[in-house]
Amino acid sequence: MPRLPLLLMLALLGCARPPDSAYVNAMPGSGPVDPAGKDARGEDCTAQGGAALPADLPVIRSREVYCGGWTQPAARVVQLRGPGDAARLDALASGGLWRTWLDQRVTCAAPQATTLAGGVPARLLACTRKNGGWPHVALVAAGPDGPVLADGVATAAPVMEGLATGRVSAGTAGQARSAALEIAVRRLSAEAFSANDVGRYEELMNLGRELNQAENFASAEDAYRAALALQERVLGRNSPDTVTALMHLALNLSNQGRGQEAAALFTRAVPLAERAGDPVARARLAHYQALSLFQDGQDAAGLARLREAEALYAALVPPSLLQGNEGSGLVSDPAAVSAMLGLSEVRRNLARAVARGDDKAEAPSLIAQSRRLLRQTGLETGLLVARSLRTEAGTSISLGRGDAATRQLEAAAQRFSIAAPGERPEAVTLFLNGARRAAVGRREEALTAFRAGAAILRARQIALPINLVLPYLDTLDAEATARPAEAPALRKEAFAAAQLAQRSNTVRFVQQASARIGAAAGDARVAEAVRKLQDADQALRALFAERDTGAAGLDARIAAAQQARAEAESTVAAAAPGYRQLLLSSVDADAVAASLGPKEALVTMLLGRSHGWVLMVRGGEVRTARSSLTEAEAGRLVNALRAGTVDAGGRPGRFDPAPAQALHAGLLAPLAGALEGAETLIVVPDGPLLGIPFGMLLTGPADPAALGAAPWLVRRHAIVHVPSPQTLVTLRGAGLGSAAPMPYAGFGDFVPPTPAQLTRSFPVDRCAADARLAAGLVRLPGTRVEVEEAERLTGARPQDVRLGAEFTAASLRSADLGQRRIIHLATHALLPGELSCLQEPSIVVSAKAGAADADSAFVKASDLLGLKLDADLVILSACNTGGPGGAGGGEALSGLARALFYAGARGLMVTHWAVDDAAAALTVADSLRRQQAGASSAAALRGAQLLLLDEAGRRLPEAFGHPFFWAPFALIGDGRRAAPVQSAAAESTPRL
Repeated sequence: MPRLPLLLMLALLGCARPPDSAYVNAMPGSGPVDPAGKDARGEDCTAQGGAALPADLPVIRSREVYCGGWTQPAARVVQLRGPGDAARLDALASGGLWRTWLDQRVTCAAPQATTLAGGVPARLLACTRKNGGWPHVALVAAGPDGPVLADGVATAAPVMEGLATGRVSAGTAGQARSAALEIAVRRLSAEAFSANDVGRYEELMNLGRELNQAENFASAEDAYRAALALQERVLGRNSPDTVTALMHLALNLSNQGRGQEAAALFTRAVPLAERAGDPVARARLAHYQALSLFQDGQDAAGLARLREAEALYAALVPPSLLQGNEGSGLVSDPAAVSAMLGLSEVRRNLARAVARGDDKAEAPSLIAQSRRLLRQTGLETGLLVARSLRTEAGTSISLGRGDAATRQLEAAAQRFSIAAPGERPEAVTLFLNGARRAAVGRREEALTAFRAGAAILRARQIALPINLVLPYLDTLDAEATARPAEAPALRKEAFAAAQLAQRSNTVRFVQQASARIGAAAGDARVAEAVRKLQDADQALRALFAERDTGAAGLDARIAAAQQARAEAESTVAAAAPGYRQLLLSSVDADAVAASLGPKEALVTMLLGRSHGWVLMVRGGEVRTARSSLTEAEAGRLVNALRAGTVDAGGRPGRFDPAPAQALHAGLLAPLAGALEGAETLIVVPDGPLLGIPFGMLLTGPADPAALGAAPWLVRRHAIVHVPSPQTLVTLRGAGLGSAAPMPYAGFGDFVPPTPAQLTRSFPVDRCAADARLAAGLVRLPGTRVEVEEAERLTGARPQDVRLGAEFTAASLRSADLGQRRIIHLATHALLPGELSCLQEPSIVVSAKAGAADADSAFVKASDLLGLKLDADLVILSACNTGGPGGAGGGEALSGLARALFYAGARGLMVTHWAVDDAAAALTVADSLRRQQAGASSAAALRGAQLLLLDEAGRRLPEAFGHPFFWAPFALIGDGRRAAPVQSAAAESTPRL
């Protein structure tokens, strides 16, 4: 019979393309890892030893295959010893222990006789998973040493074929060491909460150290958390000897920017370190706390704590070694060795700290002392030397020794390429090396270093701080100027490079939502499968956070949650193999251009310590502009702009046009010509720019006495704000808007809690200030009018709105919001810092009838995460739902707004300050009217805002020209896109 290629069978099963990541070389403790070729989507795969499966013949080898970044196996392959004749293949495919095991998980059609590569006889089974009905493949083949049994997701079929026949391609692309460790951590951490295997503790600690050194802090967190769980189960939660794992966990949380969680663990560690059997524990605690303080920007406190750590470590080192006696020989005392290593690292970090201050001349001596201590321990590894060289280069730069810094960075990069190839430390060093080469005019060499580092970042799907990325953009711009013929390609490279910069937590949450929509492409079953995985991740993180605060008795729940997450990931790998790519990869300029309409432009911006860059995509081309605006100056201008818009009492401020003009001049003015004629401007704000609606920037001079006639940016463009270019591309790549059958659900006019309810929720001894603020959350009768008018405009039914006492947390949960295209929440919002006893951003609703306290009147961001939406637009017509500006703006957006994005909103209409009732009602109503007539969410909001501006002083009060009234609303995300044909009614002026 003719050979039927397995890849052809895949086409019949309807498989799709998975993500662009790879697993890699094993490290000690992770088990042997072998290349396994590529799957049907071109993903690199590896094979590792796997659990034994039931079989009717002796098992020679059992392997699990991992592809494309997934931490659950894509396939399992079992090599048996015995005859591989046709009768045996038929028997294995039709019955026996393996087939019984397979049938418990999948439903298979009758085996089909075929041949694999090289004419190898095989039996192919086309299957579907019982959980969800997703495609699955199984086969029995005559392998080189006996029958081979294999099963897995459809896209893994080529890998299964290669392993079965022994025809696996050598090597995999984009190798990086920590990916294999992530798989080991996932396995061991799942077991840690359900077993008492103390032997796994050291293995997990070693994995954590490996991952920490590779700067894979998230996976290191998993390893240390699992090690801590094992140790606490055996020794008890308050055993002082658990402090080592506890401190490592805290530091890796801090390294991810999760300072509050880290601080709670460090607080737990303090009394344990005092009683720990490890004499180095107190020194290590001071050391790690210092590093966490530096991470939080508390440099003075960090330096003081680092000096404490230095003294504590030094007290444990033999005096002769501290005096620089190189002939003392290697140290054998483990505590002394540990103290010397700690002291070496402390002095290296001290060198970094003092190099930034007035004592920079001390830095070279500290580096020299650090290196000497390493030599004396006999543990001067390539990785530690590379870090030391990189630190030494930083101190050389601060001392004006550029040539020395260049040599040191080149040496560090070489050592990292050997000690940690393909990992973040190598990428960081390559970027630093590129910046030094560019600084001395060696641009081609600089680009070689930048591009090598960028390849690592993309392969590992990680990002760098903005200030490391900016020199790459500077160098590309200089080359574009010098080589005009290559300028278009270099500017596209600059746009891709800008995506390598780290952004706020908002991006991660919003991208989760857009990736879910993109992976589903309108298939509700796929969307539900992805949502289950995302919810499983959220549930597991919540349990871990609860455990970190000291809660006991959670391990069984954590073990169950880990099992649920593993099952959910396995399902998504089969249902939506492209999900991880949508979730983690960046996009290039061509992908953005393909997603834009003919009269749209996207502008993204990066602001650093010394300057910034603004990059625009329009019509398939990229334009770039260097900006003198720094992150600090942008923050100052944003705060000044907001202060002139809203005064301390929440009323219109004394508006000064200068900050709005300065922001436009620093960000968009250099690209104004290229933006001419763009009806919609999509902006990707950075840092403090998250705290303003861009429509209120001024394109020219303005008279504070006639603000209605001022040249606001909204007069030129409809504005869409997105957290990242990838978000826009993913949302639009799905090609579909909401499939919800019902138009609208509205909520407003809440009933405030009584003073007695507030007193019980905010006790006077701890929360008196909160109680006073909460008592000021008065009823908003204007929101009733706003919601009722929206109900009329959208054609909704009376039962689609909840007003007054009916607007409760329970009514929000029971409103079947997943069936509504527009959801409207008109109420107060409370953001971080406004109520110290309320830990999360929240919206205010009516308290539950007869409630003893006011707790049920606050719907927290974590509650909103649990909603399941399919909404084109969620209108948060509340007080300050977009953020208070500056750093707080980003955090607020990553609270309420990110929760609603995660829940399934494609777009949000949020407010950046407390709104005026009349202006808000008119803005929302006119926006909805225009949307109902066919306008996009962006165009509809712009039309409503222009109405307020144009009618200020005519049919509306002249004050409405002040941005306090017309500018608070901003569209975040895509929202509703325009219908093909727009009704003329959308441009008509409504009756006021």
